[in-house]
Amino acid sequence: MKNCVVTASYACPPQKVWLYLTNPNLNSWRSDLSGAEVSPDGAAITERGRDGTVTEVKITESEKARRLRGTFTRGRVRGSFIVILLGGGDATSVECTLSVEGMGLFAKPKKGLEAHFEMLRSAIGG
Repeated sequence: MKNCVVTASYACPPQKVWLYLTNPNLNSWRSDLSGAEVSPDGAAITERGRDGTVTEVKITESEKARRLRGTFTRGRVRGSFIVILLGGGDATSVECTLSVEGMGLFAKPKKGLEAHFEMLRSAIGG
């Protein structure tokens, strides 16, 4: 199992960051996806990658605009995450703890998570 923690700051309110994190279809911010399906209650997300991969995300705990906890599977790779949003007004800090199993010896989950946060930065302009 590989673990990592990544932090990022955005110049917008936590509610805006929350909306993007919980909906990969919003303004097509996830450039690595060809599409995504979000369940009506927001507890399950099926992401289809441009490379043909399918990722199933299950949200197990959700405290709106503050904390998000869940699990995911993509083929043999599975893991869990906790996202904490701090701040208010026009600034938000995001801390994400990611645990991944089944990636292989030389995989770098931190690099993928940082790329995810960079896509988010481009989408919200901050």
